[in-house]
Amino acid sequence: EEMGVKLGEEVGYAIRFEDCTTDKTVIKYMTDGILLRETLNEADLDRYSVVIMDEAHERSLNTDVLFGILRDVVARRNDLKLIVTSATMDSKKFSEFFGNVPIFNIPGRTFPVETIYSKTVVDDWVDASAKQALQLHLLPHYGDILVFLPGQEDIETACDILSDKIEKMDGCPPLSVLPMYSQLPSDLQARIFQQAPPGVRKCIISTNIAETSLTVDGIFFVVDSGYCKLKVYNPRIGMDALQVFPISQANANQRSGRAGRTGPGQACRLYTENQYKNEMLVTTVPEIQRTNLANVVLLLKSLGIDELLKFNFMDPPPQDNFLASMYQLWILSALDNVGQLMPLGRAMVEFPLDPVLSKMLVTSCDMGCSDEVMTIVSMLSVPAIFFRP
Repeated sequence: EEMGVKLGEEVGYAIRFEDCTTDKTVIKYMTDGILLRETLNEADLDRYSVVIMDEAHERSLNTDVLFGILRDVVARRNDLKLIVTSATMDSKKFSEFFGNVPIFNIPGRTFPVETIYSKTVVDDWVDASAKQALQLHLLPHYGDILVFLPGQEDIETACDILSDKIEKMDGCPPLSVLPMYSQLPSDLQARIFQQAPPGVRKCIISTNIAETSLTVDGIFFVVDSGYCKLKVYNPRIGMDALQVFPISQANANQRSGRAGRTGPGQACRLYTENQYKNEMLVTTVPEIQRTNLANVVLLLKSLGIDELLKFNFMDPPPQDNFLASMYQLWILSALDNVGQLMPLGRAMVEFPLDPVLSKMLVTSCDMGCSDEVMTIVSMLSVPAIFFRP
């Protein structure tokens, strides 16, 4: 809209399984995973003159690997400009990692946010979130409410509790209770951006997807449960699992900031000030230090990086995770006995899938069951197709 061009021409995007770009494209938006896979075919990313890495503080698995790769690319290409941006990252640490590069601080247009802590430790954060949201709604102040909870089940329970309480109250002002999580159908997700009818306040109950990925105008109140779900790898069982953890101080500050985008706001934290200062980590543990590294190992090996422990990780992952991932790839015949990439492993890395699913696809060709396996892998690679209304 700003450049007056059609999407997919001068300005385009690329996400998993979808590429909306042409030969005319000069500005390309993409996920970190797409850029990482592009390094397989173009190690120095010669087609780009500028790379902007946004939301660097999230420290996703793909982003951390990209940091290490881009550090070497920038050293080889003097013409490439790398810009790393974030609202809450440790800028000094990032500057030192990339060779003491300059730091630019750009003040944002935020309004003051009053932070209110719980006086006691909260055990049931779902019920407490619903009660706090109701108390804020009954205040005569203008503005919508954003509630942060760990996952879908908690969100749906809180929505039911809040809706039930409002229904039983006489003379309660109208409140539109809207859930928000990644598995919610897109048409229902879009409701949080729609303006509520006159005299109706919105209460959005969301996972941390609304912490940085989405910006909703009109939020003046934030209720922070203090918890989120993180993907954690257990080397003993060789699997990732989503577990509920306390958020970090950086997450808490990011959540509170959502109340000060359009005017002075208020953040109600359902944890004590002592918990915030003494029990919460300053920043979230990077994903690369807590998840399965099999895909990372496969990718780095295919790029010719055999000394994995010497790779330029900003925060190196535990050695046990590396060894467990290499053992998994050896079991799958992607690596040989000395950790070198096998032909099967080279074929597997072409797919943006978990190594087990990649092997299923590759070997299904030899077994004459490609159609059936493609269907199975497709169903395993997308969110649940059923939604509980």
